[in-house]
Amino acid sequence: MFQRSSPVPLYYQLKQFLIERIEHGDYKPDDLIPGEHELQQTFKLSRTTVRQALQELERAGYVSRHRGRGTFVTRQRLDHVPAARLGDHLRALGQQPGWHVLSADLEAAPLPVAERLRLVPGARVFCSRRLRLADDQPVGYVVAYVPSGLAEAVDRTKLGVGGSRDYLRALGALRGSRAERTLEAAAADDREAEVLSVATGTPVLKIYRLTFGADGRPLEDSCGTYRGDRLRYRIAPTRESD
Repeated sequence: MFQRSSPVPLYYQLKQFLIERIEHGDYKPDDLIPGEHELQQTFKLSRTTVRQALQELERAGYVSRHRGRGTFVTRQRLDHVPAARLGDHLRALGQQPGWHVLSADLEAAPLPVAERLRLVPGARVFCSRRLRLADDQPVGYVVAYVPSGLAEAVDRTKLGVGGSRDYLRALGALRGSRAERTLEAAAADDREAEVLSVATGTPVLKIYRLTFGADGRPLEDSCGTYRGDRLRYRIAPTRESD
């Protein structure tokens, strides 16, 4: 099956073979694929060759490896585009979007949050902690802070439905607003790993968003922590100047 005399490395041939099986649907999302020992025996390959192929597959996002459990096919990554709703993209993929509200209440703002929202240290803010779901499986953990002076604009019934900021659309709070986003690659801490059902230290993508009202006042400071194997951030093309 593999061309041992080919200049193409054997690990790469095995990697491409497994990718074809995944893309053709022979291995479906969440399926357990053959392990290192089975692949070695089946294709008469060295442990080093098989291990490198699986590592490459994991880096490419096709599989996730779990010590003591095996190697599983990952679900298709979600494309998050700032101008579009992630929920609409989920539906287009045949997945049901949703939210699970972990908490939503007034609390003292952490110092960095107070600074970004232009509040005095220790000021009270409305804080919501939610899980972004795809087919009832957690793909993101979103923590958002809103100044307590805007509490009348918060619609708690919207925290569990719709887009991530729909809970602020009451009273036209988002009319004329703008948002600044910062992306950061990180490793899941203990809390993030727990709620996202991954191991501590798993790669995650953090999307920090600071929303300003039409008058320039900060309305919301949020951080979405997304599973690196489930979401990628896509930037719309821009026209380059000469």
